[in-house]
Amino acid sequence: MKEFAPLIGSFWYLLRGAGMTVLMAASAALPATILGIFLALLQVFGGRPVKSAILGYLFLIRGIPLLVLLTFVYYLLPLTGIDLPPFWGVVLVISLYYAAFISEVFRAGILSLPQAQWDAARSLGMNRGLMLQIVVLPQACGAAPPHVSLYVSLVKATSLVSIVGLWELTMASREIVERTLAPFQIFIGAAAIYFCICYTLALYGRHLERRVLLGH
Repeated sequence: MKEFAPLIGSFWYLLRGAGMTVLMAASAALPATILGIFLALLQVFGGRPVKSAILGYLFLIRGIPLLVLLTFVYYLLPLTGIDLPPFWGVVLVISLYYAAFISEVFRAGILSLPQAQWDAARSLGMNRGLMLQIVVLPQACGAAPPHVSLYVSLVKATSLVSIVGLWELTMASREIVERTLAPFQIFIGAAAIYFCICYTLALYGRHLERRVLLGH
């Protein structure tokens, strides 16, 4: 256990970094989900110009690594006069990035609804807004548990923000390594914390999938 003394002595500092990681991921996941659902609806129900614009956005975002987007936006925004706090600037970039992927999951969920569902809603005299609220979105969201795997990816992606100097679990690990010169032990601890966070999310995703398969 002697060789793991640096990890034991710095474990609470790592947990503080993990708390910032969870806060950052949660802050980005909510707007990413809302924007992703909105983009999915526009892809299905929007006109051709709207669909073309969204497809352009999706191809652009998915074709550029998140690290490049973080660095570019982090240094570009101040030049345009937009002075966001570093935390919210990073949350903005991560949200916009993952919304592009989440939108595809929900678009697939919407398109997977049987035609009979659409016909039944129309036969009841529902307008499009009511149809979305009562029929489409509840079933599309229930049919799209794979989006949870994107949240797992989002949590792991927060480790990239240390490149632009934002403090979280990875940055905390690097600071401890600089003091203790024990990279192996410290990053084992960081990896274990990341694993616990992501595994918890993965278990929740499995739970959602079982509920969908059982029809509950």
